Amino acid sequence: MKIFFTANVLWDIYIFRYGVIKELIKDGHEVVVVAPKDDRIDFEKQLNIRHIPIEVNKRGVNPIEDLRLMLNLGSIYKREKPDVVFHYTIKPNIYGTLGAKIAKVKSIAVLTGLGYSFTSNNMVSKIARFMYKISLPKANEVWVLNRDDKHELINRKIVDEKKLFILPGEGIDLNRFKKLNLPREYKGITFLMIARAFIDKGFLEYVKAARYIKEKYPHVRFQFLGALGGNGVNGIDRTTMDALVEEGLLEYLGHRKDVPKIIDRCDCVVLPSYREGISKVLLEAAAMEKPIIATDVTGCKEIVENGKNGYLVKVKNSEALIGAMEKFMNLSQEKIDEMGKYSREKMKNEFDEKIIVNIYRRKLWNLV
Repeated sequence: MKIFFTANVLWDIYIFRYGVIKELIKDGHEVVVVAPKDDRIDFEKQLNIRHIPIEVNKRGVNPIEDLRLMLNLGSIYKREKPDVVFHYTIKPNIYGTLGAKIAKVKSIAVLTGLGYSFTSNNMVSKIARFMYKISLPKANEVWVLNRDDKHELINRKIVDEKKLFILPGEGIDLNRFKKLNLPREYKGITFLMIARAFIDKGFLEYVKAARYIKEKYPHVRFQFLGALGGNGVNGIDRTTMDALVEEGLLEYLGHRKDVPKIIDRCDCVVLPSYREGISKVLLEAAAMEKPIIATDVTGCKEIVENGKNGYLVKVKNSEALIGAMEKFMNLSQEKIDEMGKYSREKMKNEFDEKIIVNIYRRKLWNLV
């Protein structure tokens, strides 16, 4: 088969779906990726996978730009004639699905998390939900990563239940993400948050917790790893981040390719997100035997079992986050190791990438 993977960020296709793509190519399929150019990865030179570049204004609401994207994707699909297109992220899910319908190409919309469009009620979010209602019914199938997102789409009458399928996460490569036991120069406790720097990832709650705890325990270190939000609707820009670093609250690690090494050298991974699909970051941390502190929300609660491999806290509640962090700081090393081992076993049993690859294989077989 000729299979397209379309998203608004090329790097995300690599980080989240390369394991699946690699196995589909081994099975004999031709895989093509469609996304904007990205300096961080060259699919054709580094991976020998064909890449068709497109232009996407990820967070803009210009109808002319969006119409151009729909027509461009429709033209690509009509010319290339793929057997099926997998769409990821909001703009491709909406306009790629419509473009595929125009080109009479089968498509699957994969909603990796309903996120900001459903946690907010501003004009941009309302437009996104309206466009979902128009576009998603035109996909052959709509995949979500958890039951809550499925029920949300059904209750809002956006997608018919018959078209919905729950993909249990995007899988974790257990060979890449495993305990490394690297030497550590810093002896104090290190908390690590990995995310894009957006308010709805819980960034402000993390900062408030860091400010409170560092006043009581100056030796505790707070790190943040991930791209800045820039001019996004609820993004954290460079000026804000630099001020927090200057204040001594955070160590900003930027965007890194050695994520396993960073995780290995921390004590606990924190994600106070308002909503996820299934958090890839938490899967990686759990696979590397790290205890986790996360919010008791969709996409996090499926990974963290409260008291067993970490702690779940109330969303948008910095006091609850502080309480969980202090609780962790008082644990014995034996208990921390026990939590880490529980995390790893949970990943093996429920989220191994091999499980996800086999689902893609079965779905592709049934689709043709």
